Amino acid sequence: MGEVRTPVSIVCVYNDPAVLESCLAASVKAGPGASPQTEVIPVDNVSNAYASAGAALNHGARMARNEVVVFVHQDVYLHSLPALEAAAATLLADPAIGVLGAVGVDHRGEVIGAVRDRVVPLGRSTSVPVDVDSLDEVLFMVTRSQALREPLSESPDLAWHAYAVEYCLRMRASGRRAAAVDVPLTHNSMTTNLARLDVAHRSVGHTYASLVPVRTTCGIVAGEHGAGTTSWPVRRARGARTFWGESVRARRVTRSLRGVPQDRDHARGRARQVVLADIRLLVDDVARLAGSSSIRVIDPSRDGTVGEAEGLERNGLAFSAATLRWPGVVAAVAATTPDQLLLVSGLRPEEIAPLAATATGPYVVGLARDTGLWLLLGADPAALAPLWSRPRNRPFFVG
Repeated sequence: MGEVRTPVSIVCVYNDPAVLESCLAASVKAGPGASPQTEVIPVDNVSNAYASAGAALNHGARMARNEVVVFVHQDVYLHSLPALEAAAATLLADPAIGVLGAVGVDHRGEVIGAVRDRVVPLGRSTSVPVDVDSLDEVLFMVTRSQALREPLSESPDLAWHAYAVEYCLRMRASGRRAAAVDVPLTHNSMTTNLARLDVAHRSVGHTYASLVPVRTTCGIVAGEHGAGTTSWPVRRARGARTFWGESVRARRVTRSLRGVPQDRDHARGRARQVVLADIRLLVDDVARLAGSSSIRVIDPSRDGTVGEAEGLERNGLAFSAATLRWPGVVAAVAATTPDQLLLVSGLRPEEIAPLAATATGPYVVGLARDTGLWLLLGADPAALAPLWSRPRNRPFFVG
């Protein structure tokens, strides 16, 4: 018996037609045969016709023909329309779920739902809906009847932030569930817009004072009087713990690399120094300093599923991403030439040394608490050194 699926109406507000075409539209066009009834409803906001995401998305929801409406960012590449339709069927099958999304944060602060955030896999995979404090706006869904009866907030305080967070809290306040489940996607985000995010969070915190503090992918929504906020000494202590934990992991990885042969390009141990850096925020600078014309990103599959996202771009550079089984990851590293920029992310400590041993040129190994271990090939480590030159980028101890 096959997987239960239901066609969906994908609603997206866009302000950059090129981004929409290369990401969301391209991914839907790549898989229409398996999902002939799923539709895309683009809402044009190039001329700023809508003052808020809620207003634009509600307009699109009113045009939807299918039973489930999916709100998606323009810079999302959907790897599987059948998986999206299966998630929609799950929503319809459980009336207790008020809103279902691809990625959320639970009450412990754990990211739920496996997605690729720019160039790294993120979130704990789950094939069944898991309750969360909130969902990210990148992709979430509701039934069409509910979207018409209980539309997204059009409050000017929210504007382009936290409208999914507000909806989750609205559902939870009414006794319904906000949940996350795997919907394979790549979020090819170019920027992080934080303008007026604090205003949106304060508004949500005031409206749902009995439910805060609430964890989100963009921080913690505190109470009206700052409940749930953290003082500077506490934040500093947390930062120190993070730095210590990353340093311990870096030391273990450095030790594992001792047996990896080096060529002349690895002289003076340049490739041995594990850097502490969130590669999501630096990958475009890496490409610029490396003089690369393309960026290739891969990560190993943990459940046997694979996926490709081709034809994307970042700042005018060709960008592709793929989840591969381990033999494919090894083969890709071995085949990389010095003029090809390849990033392997989502690695485990025991995988770094054997993978690095297959590299034919210099490489950089790095890690961050939120994004894990990564291996970068096809760039001169010395040319990239300015990107991680601060003391915070160097482990507390090595060797």
